[in-house]
Amino acid sequence: MSQQGERRVVTLDELVAQLDIIRAEAARLRDLLNQLVAEKDLISRAKEGIDAIVKSSPDSPVLFPLSTGYVAFVEAKPQSRDKVIVHLGADVYAKVDVSDGLRLLSEQESEVSRAIDEVARRLSEVERLQGQYEAVIQQAVAAAQAGQQAKGK
Repeated sequence: MSQQGERRVVTLDELVAQLDIIRAEAARLRDLLNQLVAEKDLISRAKEGIDAIVKSSPDSPVLFPLSTGYVAFVEAKPQSRDKVIVHLGADVYAKVDVSDGLRLLSEQESEVSRAIDEVARRLSEVERLQGQYEAVIQQAVAAAQAGQQAKGK
């Protein structure tokens, strides 16, 4: 017997359960997207900070934040304005020339930008699917309500 013509009936409860899974995935992707945007912002600020230090007068002090939220700073004079320590990943840091540091940070920024684009694309797909499920569920509920009203007459 051929199964080509057969259709599986999906209950409203199954659709709602699938919608819940889709909503959870959309929330997870939104969280990931926010994390990636924050990471890109940190990289961008690091590049701007390095650039500002390099351009500053050798005798002028530099303000270094003591926290990521810029709650407190310390004023200091860098021993060297031509070397920076950059994070390479997996808790590995390297002391490199400023130009190499800026290049490494730019590469990291590009990787994060690509990840942002991919996650945003996937989130858009999931949100579109979520909208489709919501529309089908609304139609099913409306049809059920219409059927109940027709029986009541």
